[in-house]
Amino acid sequence: LDSSQQADSLVVGIDTVELSCPLIKESWFTIPMGYYQRETSVALGIVGGYYFNSTDLRKISSISGSIIYTFRNQFMINANPRLYSANRHFFINGNVNLRYYPTYYFGIGNNEPIFEEAYTSKSFQLFAQPGYFVNTNWQIGPSVQLRGERVLVGSGFDEDKDVIFATNGSAGWNPYWMTGVGAFSTYDTRDNVFYPQERSLFLKTSILHYSTLLGSSFDVTSLHVDFRYFQPTWNGQMLACQVFLDQRFGETIPFQLLPTIGGADNLRGFRERKYVDEVFFQLQTEYRIPVWNRLKATVFYSIGDVVANENATFRVKMSYGGGLRFRLNDARVHLRADIARTNYGDLEFYITATEAF
Repeated sequence: LDSSQQADSLVVGIDTVELSCPLIKESWFTIPMGYYQRETSVALGIVGGYYFNSTDLRKISSISGSIIYTFRNQFMINANPRLYSANRHFFINGNVNLRYYPTYYFGIGNNEPIFEEAYTSKSFQLFAQPGYFVNTNWQIGPSVQLRGERVLVGSGFDEDKDVIFATNGSAGWNPYWMTGVGAFSTYDTRDNVFYPQERSLFLKTSILHYSTLLGSSFDVTSLHVDFRYFQPTWNGQMLACQVFLDQRFGETIPFQLLPTIGGADNLRGFRERKYVDEVFFQLQTEYRIPVWNRLKATVFYSIGDVVANENATFRVKMSYGGGLRFRLNDARVHLRADIARTNYGDLEFYITATEAF
């Protein structure tokens, strides 16, 4: 799921006019994690983050990430920096992802899959999104992404290859490279980016174009629209809603770049990458309830689907569930444990840090 360096250093500064503001102390956490999947056998790892001092609860520099290793000698390394300049007018979001990781190819579309082809992804991704605060709530800036991938297939792939290529094309099965540039605009009134507690909204629109003129293997355009609304109710409880659109345009698109439902953030409960296509949309809601001290509870419901750009046929996917949250620091970063069930009968359990939205 849900990333121009200024001459001044990218650390959080404390201006003299802000000394009366509450100070968010620097903090860090590491959480061991483990799970079992058919693709990976036993997987072990850590999730962690470092959060800088800040006098502004809305602008907290941080570096978070995870390292996962499986008993089949596979790994995934992920790092997510978000750093503000000393005057907090500029910032940079980023992501670095390295993986040698197994998954399954289920085909393209929102029907029940007709394929279940095991493969291992060897990929590298670098994403940078520097931004500027036009005013208190409005941010704009460019985006740059580099991505390269090669897949390793199992011994049985040759038997299915001709049918897979004839049905959904061969893009993504051969090594490819993508270089993308774009721009984003964000309007954000949240009192805190990790766990809002006041009435607020968030709207981010971004577009990224991968061009063969920049060395990409394919011409692909990616569009994202993310709208969130947070409404306090009573006694610290919160109703949170999200409308999300993720869309791809292009004559030939590697299947790995197509939007997917499922995972820890979107339509929880569905197996990630089981359903992929050119357009993903969803509406999800959460009701967040303080329980005691740092402990909170959540119930959630999501509805959405993936469809093609043309001749779209909807087969609605729904999921619902609940979970617990434990606040890890003054920045309001929470350890999250969710269990989700779908209208297709799937059941999944997630442990991670930060909210789904």
